[in-house]
Amino acid sequence: MSNGPEDPRSEWDPLGWELEDSGQQASSVPVPREVEVVEWIPQSSPPPPPRNPAVVMLVASVLLAVLGLVGIGIGVGSIFFNRDAPPPEIVVVSGPQVVSAPAGAPTLQTPLAVEPSDQAPPGEIPGAVQLPSPLVPDDPVVAVARAVIPSVVLIEVNVDELGQENPLLPDLEEENPDFESELPEDFPRYGQGSGIIYDASGLILTNAHVLGEAEMVRVQFADGTRAEGVVVGTAPATDVGLVRVETDMALTPAVFADRSTIEVGQLAVAVGSPFGLQQSVTSGIVSAVGRAIREGTGDSAFVEMIQTDAPINPGNSGGALANRFGQVIGMNTLIQTDGSMGNIGLGFAIPSDIALNIVQRILNGESTELGYLGVYGTDPEMGQPGALVVEVESDTPAERAGLMEGDLIILIDDEVVSTFTELAAKVQFRVPGTEVELEVVRNDENITLTVVIGTRPPVEEPEDEE
Repeated sequence: MSNGPEDPRSEWDPLGWELEDSGQQASSVPVPREVEVVEWIPQSSPPPPPRNPAVVMLVASVLLAVLGLVGIGIGVGSIFFNRDAPPPEIVVVSGPQVVSAPAGAPTLQTPLAVEPSDQAPPGEIPGAVQLPSPLVPDDPVVAVARAVIPSVVLIEVNVDELGQENPLLPDLEEENPDFESELPEDFPRYGQGSGIIYDASGLILTNAHVLGEAEMVRVQFADGTRAEGVVVGTAPATDVGLVRVETDMALTPAVFADRSTIEVGQLAVAVGSPFGLQQSVTSGIVSAVGRAIREGTGDSAFVEMIQTDAPINPGNSGGALANRFGQVIGMNTLIQTDGSMGNIGLGFAIPSDIALNIVQRILNGESTELGYLGVYGTDPEMGQPGALVVEVESDTPAERAGLMEGDLIILIDDEVVSTFTELAAKVQFRVPGTEVELEVVRNDENITLTVVIGTRPPVEEPEDEE
C-alpha cells in the first residue's frame, strides 16, 4: 500500500502503522513534525560484490609460479658466472669418538653415583647447576706403594765391614791413586741396600751381599727414623740375610705370597732405595718364573728366580717385589747389565718362599748349607724336558739311590724338571738329610727312586805348583 499525496490516508504514520479506518485516527498518535530536507546525496555506486575464493587461489598460484621461475633463473645464472671461482671451504668439526665395547665384554670399573649437595661449596653460586667432579679410583701401583712402603727400609753398612769394594766409588784408583783422599769429608763411606720388615719384633729380611761381613748396621725406616741393627745370620750361598732391630716403634711387617700364586705377565712393583734414594717405587711385570741363576757368593747356588722388567738398580738389593695386592712375592737381588751399572730391563728377585725358608733355618739354628745329589748332567737333545745324567759320582746320594748314567730325571717331589740347571736349583734348596722322590725315565720306562739329600763337600782348592 502506498501513501501518495492524493491518498486520503496520506498522513504518514511515523511508527509505520496504518490505520484500519481512514477516517479514524488514534488519539495517541503524535502529530507529525515537519522535516526539512537540506541536501540529497544519491548513492552513485553499488556495494562491491563478494570475492570468489577460486579466483583468489588462482592468482596466488600464478604469483608463486612466477617467483619460482625467477629463483631458478638466478641460480642458473650464478653457476654460469661463478664457474671459475674456487670452491667454498668446508670446515668439519668432529665430535669425540665413542667406541662401544663388544657384546659380553667384562666391565672394567663400576660407575660411581654422585649425590648432589644442597649446600654450595665456597665460591660457588647457590642454585647454580654444577656438574659432579669425576671420581677416579686409585691407580693399582699407587695402592701397592701405599701398602708396601711402610714395610721397606734402607740399610747402611760401613764400607770396611762389607768385605768388598764400595759400589758407590768409581773404579778410578788405578788412574788416580789419590782419588779417595781427594773426596770430601762428608762423602758417604758406607754401602747401601734395602730390607723388608719380616715381623713386628724387629726382624728384617735382606740380601747377604748387602750385609757382607758386618755385624752391625744402621736401619732407616719409611718415616725417617733410624736405629741400630744386629746381623742375626746370613746364608751367602743363597744370598739371604737377617737383621734384628731393637725399637719401640710400631713396625709394619710385610705380607708375603707363595711362589705358586705368581703368573707371568702380572703386575710387579719394586720398592727399595736405589743409590740411596729411599722408598723409590718402580713398576713392570713378571717376565718369567723359575729362572735358575747362579746366585750368592763363595760356594754359590743356583736359585730359581723371578724375572721382572720393573727397573732395579744398585741399592734395590734386599727390597720388595710386590704383586697387585700389596703382597711381597720376592726379594730384589740382582740385575743383568750390558757392562754399565744401569738397568736394561732384566731384574731378578729371590721368591719369597725360598727366602723365608732360609730365614727359618737361620732362626732355628739349622744348617744353611746347600743340598747335594752327586751327578753331572746336561739338557736332553731335541727340546725334550728333563735333566740328563751324564756321570754319577761314587759314594754320593745319587749312587746310593741307584741313579745311573743315561737316566732322564723329569720330576722331583712331583715338581717338573725342565733343565739340568733347574734340577740343581731344586736340589740345592733342599735341606741336607731330607728325602726326595725322583721320577726317572730309563730305557723308555718310568721308575721312581728315593734319594736322601746330602751335604756338598768342600771344594778342593788346587795346590800351588812348586
